[in-house]
Amino acid sequence: MPQEILGTLEEQIDPKHTALVVIDPQNDFCASDGAAATLMGTDVSRIQSAIPPLNAFIKTAREAGLMVVWTRSLVDLNKTRPSFRARSFMLDAKVKNIKVVREGSDGAEWYSEVVKPLPNEHVITKYHYDAFEDTDLDLLLGWHQIKTLLMTGFLANVCVETTARHGYIKGYYIVAVSDCTDTATEKEYEATLYNIKKYFGKVATSDEIKKVWGGVVGRR
Repeated sequence: MPQEILGTLEEQIDPKHTALVVIDPQNDFCASDGAAATLMGTDVSRIQSAIPPLNAFIKTAREAGLMVVWTRSLVDLNKTRPSFRARSFMLDAKVKNIKVVREGSDGAEWYSEVVKPLPNEHVITKYHYDAFEDTDLDLLLGWHQIKTLLMTGFLANVCVETTARHGYIKGYYIVAVSDCTDTATEKEYEATLYNIKKYFGKVATSDEIKKVWGGVVGRR
């Protein structure tokens, strides 16, 4: 029997089957002295400007009863693949002795301005751009009968988009929360939202999603 198709935003983001995914809000990607800024020359002011709406949306999602899943990136030379270690920024990091999101480093910690995971919220540690690769994320979401992923976090055009694409391939409805993610430049940001909207799912602001949830938030 064919599965029901959830075509509208309202159908897709029903809190009963929706998870908020917060990708890598860590110092090395968000902080002014993190690796993205100091090693790659990323202007993190755009990323930092997305933190207040992200914090507010996490609060709203919790009030609506959503499952909230966090991911954290780590670089482990025993687990990363040669193709990743060959990236120019990783070669530069080796030369400059900059340890990008290494276990135990300050860069791997949550960015200070981001609200922190609650004890009952799941944290997925990943070693690739893709949060599904070599992790239990798909198993976790399936166990909780999740159908839709609200994609937030950083960087929009790297780990957020890569995870969104894989989630789509696995059959999840994908909704990028446009004001709760960003990246180094407007060009990269717009390209990410264009790709997701055209090929992989939907794009909505946090306010648009809150409006859909209007009758739910505050009752729990």
